[in-house]
Amino acid sequence: MRERLSSLRLRRLHWGGRVAPVAAVVLGLIAFSLPPLLNAAGTQSDASVVGLQAAHLLRGEWSWFLWGSGYQTSVDSVVAALAFLVLGPSPLALTLSTFAGHVALIVFAYATVERRVGPWPAALLVSPLVFTPAPLHIYIFYPPRQAALTWMFAAIWVLDRAPAKKWPGLWLAGGAFGAGLACFADPYVLLFLPPLAVFIWLTAREDVEGAVPNRDSLKTRRVLVRTAAGFAGGLVGLVPLWFLYRSAGASHSVYAVSGGVLSHNFKLLMEQCLPSLMSTTVYFTPEMPVTQVWQAPIWFQWIQIAGAAALVAGVALGGAAFAFRRLPLMVQRLGVFGASVWPVTLGAFLVSLMVMDRLSARYLNAMILTAPFALTPGLCLLGARRFALALSPYLISAGVAGWLNYGNDVNGWRMRLENGRAQDEQALMAMLRARGIHYGTSDYWVAYRFTFLARENPTVVPWQPQLDRYPPYRSAFQTQSTVAYLFDPWRSGEALAYREAQIRNGATDFEPVFGKYRVGRYSVLILKRRSER
Repeated sequence: MRERLSSLRLRRLHWGGRVAPVAAVVLGLIAFSLPPLLNAAGTQSDASVVGLQAAHLLRGEWSWFLWGSGYQTSVDSVVAALAFLVLGPSPLALTLSTFAGHVALIVFAYATVERRVGPWPAALLVSPLVFTPAPLHIYIFYPPRQAALTWMFAAIWVLDRAPAKKWPGLWLAGGAFGAGLACFADPYVLLFLPPLAVFIWLTAREDVEGAVPNRDSLKTRRVLVRTAAGFAGGLVGLVPLWFLYRSAGASHSVYAVSGGVLSHNFKLLMEQCLPSLMSTTVYFTPEMPVTQVWQAPIWFQWIQIAGAAALVAGVALGGAAFAFRRLPLMVQRLGVFGASVWPVTLGAFLVSLMVMDRLSARYLNAMILTAPFALTPGLCLLGARRFALALSPYLISAGVAGWLNYGNDVNGWRMRLENGRAQDEQALMAMLRARGIHYGTSDYWVAYRFTFLARENPTVVPWQPQLDRYPPYRSAFQTQSTVAYLFDPWRSGEALAYREAQIRNGATDFEPVFGKYRVGRYSVLILKRRSER
């Protein structure tokens, strides 16, 4: 009995020692993420499209593609629909549906590095996924894309555990299958596949490194068989993406690359996107809708530079992990995998036709997401204390940049809650419903957000039909004799005076005389459709 009790106590201590660090990481992430979580009603239109499609999914309306997208699937909408089933359809439930995916991603990353360095050092390695710079927020708090990333990290975790299992080839095949299938959710994670191919080969070698010399042929055959199993699993996992790519309505522009954009993309990378990702340049919104560069004090600029240099040096060390013979193969292969994501991501960025502006920094996010893997060799070589000291400038820099990027959800170090109440939107909904107006039009960045907050009453479509994400909304809008035009000075990318002049001059389908009202910060035009003569 005493031996059994002693065994139970040791087991509790063991699990407590492993769970406590990851619990601390998750609690730290929640604390750092409170501003956007508490102000979930400040969501944007792209994310709102996911929420609207999720609500329609719960009514039995199915689509393989995300509304208005020919390359992203409805996987994130399915995840949001599950959240709606539990919490109800709300902005907070929508935000939590993708935030929970980031939490799961961190747990998978933690479980992967913990096998090599132990619990608390593993928590240190995943800390760059807690104190995140601005470009990562677009995936952490706003769907779509997070589901594919979480799925990919789950696949990496499976692949990494293969050498410790009885049937390593089967685990390699299963993990690679999951990685290929993740690309079906969103093709962005195709970036991970070239580094994963190397990772699979290195993983297939791990458990036979100590084979006796006279059995080299058996060693080689095992490596080849296990590598082939992994590659085969990955190819099978890619089959759904292939069928999606070949289906009617698929868009291929997201895959387009060209050397002709190299100069433009390189300039954008060096001047805006990479500094934003590395937190050496901080964009913030002191007052909506103005976004500007934060002029950091000189002493903090040195922290920013030191932090970026430390991160790059740590990743470079991971890329050169095979030069350090005293590192175990399991550490070397993980470092090489994490580091190799960087050149693949940068290369894809430089030739991609999807790169347009500063916000394209989000296409570089894979570099930060895989940083825990790339930094593992550095921690093993330096030790946890010296590594923590070296990484601290980056964590401080990224934490400040990420916090300031929360915009008017924060005021200095304090959180603000006004955006979470959406008082102007609630007042506008009540005004339109009281007038019997159930449809409207506006700038894209107002339309779907407002429609989601209003639960489709009223339903607002973009002024430009080519920006429609759900054609039935437009069809219903066209049947209405009286509609509203909404102008939000925070989000509208078009000039109110220009729209008013356009309507008055008879350049639209609406009568030139209209009513104009002010509800909170919104300007509202009540428009009557011209009758055909």
